[in-house]
Amino acid sequence: MRTTFIRLFIAALCGAAAWLSWSESRLAMRVAEAKQDIATLNHDNVDALKPARVLSDYLPGERRRLSDEIGIAKATVAYWLGRYDSVAADTNSGKADAEILLAAANAAFRDVQRNPGSGPAAVQRLDSVLQAYSSAMKATSDQQALASVALAKEAAYNYEFVARVRDQVARIPANKTAQIGPITPAKPMMGGDLPLGPTVHGAPGAPPPDAKMEELNTIAPMEYGDREAQPESTPGGKKDRKG
Repeated sequence: MRTTFIRLFIAALCGAAAWLSWSESRLAMRVAEAKQDIATLNHDNVDALKPARVLSDYLPGERRRLSDEIGIAKATVAYWLGRYDSVAADTNSGKADAEILLAAANAAFRDVQRNPGSGPAAVQRLDSVLQAYSSAMKATSDQQALASVALAKEAAYNYEFVARVRDQVARIPANKTAQIGPITPAKPMMGGDLPLGPTVHGAPGAPPPDAKMEELNTIAPMEYGDREAQPESTPGGKKDRKG
């Protein structure tokens, strides 16, 4: 009887370990799919995700948790969809990821562009944006990964940019509304199946303004049948061996 209980206990442990491993792999797959959806601008699938905790979230180490990866993906999508308030809501935790803090700071600045205000109110809103970038830079200093270095440089550049904008706004008379760069639309404008304007991949490309289309040569690979119809290449001459 004792042997039976021991075997049942071991079987239960193996079953629990299998279930935990399956949950971990399932969440890792969801994170990979979320990153692919962001790259292909399929934002609806990422927006429907909900952060979930797994066993690896409670293990010691400095790695990024899978639940944080989903939070970063959702913050990225919310930013590019223009829902800046929901991006700022991801920074409630005292241990927020540096990438989420940077996205929240960017969203706060874009929100100020929409509603800049005037006088001391506009300056105060830009001060809060500077504090958000400062929090992002402090968070990147705690992470030694190569990606954190790039995030720190981006946060530092944006901090300097916003500081200069803040000084310019402070010199505007109090009775005039500040104009802080181009105003981003509340929803991304679509051009066919792709959004117009910048995306997570950057600004859309276009031919040079002074280029003539007839001067551009498009090179396409030959079809298999056309390649077979081409004459055989002539053998080259014999190369003299040196040395």
